[in-house]
Amino acid sequence: MSGSSPAADRPVKEVLYAMTLFLLLVIAAVVLGIIGAVAKGLFFLLIIGIVVFVAALVYLGVHLRRSRRHRRTLR
Repeated sequence: MSGSSPAADRPVKEVLYAMTLFLLLVIAAVVLGIIGAVAKGLFFLLIIGIVVFVAALVYLGVHLRRSRRHRRTLR
């Protein structure tokens, strides 16, 4: 077994996909939140933006937990 961590052995595409999806969710949440806060009558977009932001945080938490699980070494 090499000295590198299992996280380093994961395909680069998987890491880039996860990072891209997280950033797109955060950007969408920010845009929806700004539009919902500024535009009169579109308060529901602010709520949707908050929900999307929470979904992005949950996605990040699941992704980090999964990658942490792969880093454990067998003794």
